[in-house]
Amino acid sequence: MRKHLAIELDGRFPDARYASVATYDAHRSSFTGLDGTPSALTDHQLLPDQGSGNPYRQPVRPGGKFTVTVTDTPAGRTNVLPLAPAGTPEGAEGTAVYRIYLPHGTFRLPKVTFVQGGHRVRVGTCADALSSAASAVGAPSWTTSSAGEGTPPPSAFSRSGGAGLYPNPGNAYPSTGFDAPPAGQVLVVRGKAAQVRYWSVCDNLWWGPGEVAANPLPGGGVDPGCRADFDTRLSPAGTYTYAVGTEEQRAAVERVPGVTFLPLSSAAPTARHLLILRNMVARSRLRGGDPAGSGPEGCLES
Repeated sequence: MRKHLAIELDGRFPDARYASVATYDAHRSSFTGLDGTPSALTDHQLLPDQGSGNPYRQPVRPGGKFTVTVTDTPAGRTNVLPLAPAGTPEGAEGTAVYRIYLPHGTFRLPKVTFVQGGHRVRVGTCADALSSAASAVGAPSWTTSSAGEGTPPPSAFSRSGGAGLYPNPGNAYPSTGFDAPPAGQVLVVRGKAAQVRYWSVCDNLWWGPGEVAANPLPGGGVDPGCRADFDTRLSPAGTYTYAVGTEEQRAAVERVPGVTFLPLSSAAPTARHLLILRNMVARSRLRGGDPAGSGPEGCLES
């Protein structure tokens, strides 16, 4: 954190299900600026640069340009994010995150420029982040329970905010804790798919305060214990049924019509688990169609 510092993010609208830019304070939490400006801009809120269009606001091709400014004086400006909450001391650390869900093909990270006292300094980005994320599998792996480490959440699903864990303000995070089922049993979860841009269910381990473990598969590869909307079997009425169990139970569960298998995190099968349901942005917010992609989340931190 430096007084009167501005950070310019020059990006292009991706061909993806969802995108956003957000800033976080030194505690990895969302915040509001001095004038109440929220610290996140979802794709449909971004105004395009002159001569470009926003595919999340109107039916135009992806690739148009946008510019976001992170500043300590956001009042009355468009496409701005607050630099830090009030009272933040000089030198405190902050984070900017660029999220893309399910990109189609490759995508470009924004160009980052620090501006202070009339001087402009371009900041480099990681080269490996410029390639397609299509080879990765699964949904974001960080957990969002606000109950606190070591405190089991209630047995029923409840809303949690994710403070301290870089929460995505575009997401809702219902979650519930559970113990691994006894041998020969599975945990069954039933519900109805929400009309949102993206949703997923992940089995997390309840520690540190939680993580999705990559479960090794017999033929090679891994299964991270997450199922996104496109990986979930739905009934004609739009309902789903998940069976959470061990790898040994996978084949039997997958033979049951209409049931989606969700593996227990195998790193500690008898440990406490945290099941997280992500719901992201109502479909009515997407005006120009529903860009579909093929990979998980990407992010830029600076």
